[in-house]
Amino acid sequence: MTTPLKRMFQGAQTQEAAMLPGNRFFVRRLAVEGEDVPGQVNLALEAVSPFPLEQMLVGFVTSTDGKQVLAYAAHRRRFTAEESFAWPEDCQVVPEFLALCGHRAAADGVIVHRGEERLTALAWKAGEELPAAIAVAELADADEAGLAKEAAARAGLPADVAVETVEGALAGSLVEGALVLKREGNGTFTIPKKGLDDSDIRDTDFLAERRKKERLNLILWNAARLGAAVLVVSLLLDIGAFVIGMRSGTLEAANEARRPLVEDIVESQKITDRILELGVKRLLPIEMLALVNEKRPATVEFTNVHCELKKPKDSVLTKPIMTVDARTPNAGDISDFLKAVQSLPEVESVTNSEPRVRDTSTTFRLEITFRQAALLKTAEAPPAAPQAQ
Repeated sequence: MTTPLKRMFQGAQTQEAAMLPGNRFFVRRLAVEGEDVPGQVNLALEAVSPFPLEQMLVGFVTSTDGKQVLAYAAHRRRFTAEESFAWPEDCQVVPEFLALCGHRAAADGVIVHRGEERLTALAWKAGEELPAAIAVAELADADEAGLAKEAAARAGLPADVAVETVEGALAGSLVEGALVLKREGNGTFTIPKKGLDDSDIRDTDFLAERRKKERLNLILWNAARLGAAVLVVSLLLDIGAFVIGMRSGTLEAANEARRPLVEDIVESQKITDRILELGVKRLLPIEMLALVNEKRPATVEFTNVHCELKKPKDSVLTKPIMTVDARTPNAGDISDFLKAVQSLPEVESVTNSEPRVRDTSTTFRLEITFRQAALLKTAEAPPAAPQAQ
């Protein structure tokens, strides 16, 4: 049997079918129903065959709707031992007239094929997928007109039915698991993968053994492909590791040469980060208190001041915030104080809690959010020179 490994080394070639002379078979078109189609075919052939089925080579093809089959059978002695041994194990063995089943007549009619050695006539009834009758004869024993009349008579067609004569070599090949039979020039007849064993005339035991070998060959083929893939991947990994090792050595040497420069850069970065932390992130509580205190009315007294860096609500940035608890005997000064603080350019927002009146004083709380950049600029500005008296 030709294995996938053999095909790989011998070259990809189309797998052909063994096409046997059609005049060695008798043919019947049968109506079938149900699941056991092979059993129905055997019963029908056994009723019309003069020989036991054990002595026959039997095959059949099924219509697309599964309601009809074209059955064919031949006695084993019709083929010599040399002919049988010449049939390739991995090819389908079918009658050559199946390759003509793809050329159907448009209406009732007969298609006659002239081959190099034989004439083959297929009688068709309009709209049917399989021929109603098939007649085959050697070129020396018949002519197209006589063979066409014989086929028409077997099919119950009138003697003057339309006849079409065609030529062309008959061939078959496996395409995606299906057997495609065709006549050179026109028409193809496809036997699906599930019907290959039914169409092959060889014994079921032989076909079952062939399927086992095909499955084993497929497993071996997949294992060989997997092994080859593993070897290729291993080779690529080794090459990659070698290249990476060389590259790593080069990079390591370059890194060692640049280590002093990198250390200097790291130290410089640390110093820069520290400067930024001191210059930008410092809290500046004295500066914040001084700014707010400038706007404080004389009647307002601070009772508690708290400064911190935190994220205000609805913000992702950390900002300086000062919370002031105060009291005043004059509640009207609270709104003036709030407006004065809000007018400072260093202040971003001011919130005032609900004032509380106790005895003769009113207590309240302000939460003041500062602008970091403006606050830092104010803190770094030189103090104003005192005015001369």
